[in-house]
Amino acid sequence: MLALAAAADAQSLTQGASAPTSSAPLQSLTYGVDAGVAHSDNVTLVPTNKVGQTMAIADVDFDYKQQTRRLDADAKGNFSYLDYLQNAYGNQLIGRFDGTARVALIPERLIWVVQDDFGQSALDPFTPTTPVNLENINYLSTGPDLHLRLGPANFVDLSARYARAQYETSPFNSNRLQGSAAAGRQLSAQSTLSVNADTERVMFANTALNVDFDRTNGYVRYAVQGARTDLSVDLGGTRIAQGDASTNGGLAKIELARKISRAARLTFSAGRYLTDASTSFSGLQSGAIGVVGSAPAAVTADNYTANYGSAGWVYHRSRTTVALSGRWEKDIYGAQPSLDRTLGGGELSIERRLTHSLTARLLGHIYKTDYVHAVVTPLSGSSNYDDDLIGAELAWRHGRGLEVRFRAQHSSRVTAGIDNGYKENRVMLTLGYRPKAGSTTSDPGADAPGP
Repeated sequence: MLALAAAADAQSLTQGASAPTSSAPLQSLTYGVDAGVAHSDNVTLVPTNKVGQTMAIADVDFDYKQQTRRLDADAKGNFSYLDYLQNAYGNQLIGRFDGTARVALIPERLIWVVQDDFGQSALDPFTPTTPVNLENINYLSTGPDLHLRLGPANFVDLSARYARAQYETSPFNSNRLQGSAAAGRQLSAQSTLSVNADTERVMFANTALNVDFDRTNGYVRYAVQGARTDLSVDLGGTRIAQGDASTNGGLAKIELARKISRAARLTFSAGRYLTDASTSFSGLQSGAIGVVGSAPAAVTADNYTANYGSAGWVYHRSRTTVALSGRWEKDIYGAQPSLDRTLGGGELSIERRLTHSLTARLLGHIYKTDYVHAVVTPLSGSSNYDDDLIGAELAWRHGRGLEVRFRAQHSSRVTAGIDNGYKENRVMLTLGYRPKAGSTTSDPGADAPGP
């Protein structure tokens, strides 16, 4: 984390033709730390015989960005440490970290990239994610990017990576060798068209349970960056060679971001591609609430076909922020249909600064999960369930960064058939330090973002 957030010189580069960037260094950091107590009326997340628990908690979160001549760094983390005072569980550290650092060995030409993603995943997909049903996962990749210009409009991009997927409990640890190449043309100052190919060799530590495989993608990409609209479209195919068998599948992705007004922004993405649990974990994205949370259980290391669609809308003014997101995903395992899964739902966050020192927030989500072909006994969980959350927060600020925060939330799981769900109420009171967000640039007239 310290390496990814190191203060050095850098320049932001995009894949394909080098995007114009400001020569002015940019650095921004927001962070907060707090400690306090929490209480749950059903800490074991069971339908009956509920167990109440008081917890001592400590939180830290940060969002760091830096762009200078030699370094482009982006690191974001959110962690909580919980001490269960009545010993329902052992002490627990949970949270998510995603960080990328690009070091310019030769500015605009040769870049060394380090990326790390850390978080938790469920072990059993059919039971609630209590501390005994979680494992830590870390996905680290590193390697060079080479950007070559062939005349005023043509370009070639090459990259190589070594990656390591590490699981705390599941037997899916793997080493990965990756390479990619793209040849394209800059159609205009804002748009590019390229032909892309990438390949990955996945080698498992436990070859008794897993079979090494090669995955190769080939596709055409069109990308445009306008004043208010960013669009990229990929279209191609994927081939997977695993043992004596091979699998072919289509690849299609579209990503769209539109600045509707000075205060509102809309995003949309959809696609279909072949992937595996480790690659999917590395690419997890947060919704409107802003917290990634735990990943779905990695029941197998085999590849599957992911079909997905997501949309988000954010409205931000000086005192009010509203965020809304929706997500749908259908995962298909050709050789193991019992793992096929459909997920759909959405998130909502409304935040309002009531006074100079008092802020209120309302948040919630609802997600429906269905393992369509799974057979689960009533005593071992449910394959069809809804996870719901509604919560509210009040934050009082004083001085440079003192913050007192009260949070209350109600979460529940509703299951089909025999009730294996739960209802939980949880309250938290914390005292912390959170200075206002700020940035520094080499332009003395640049505006710093507001709180």
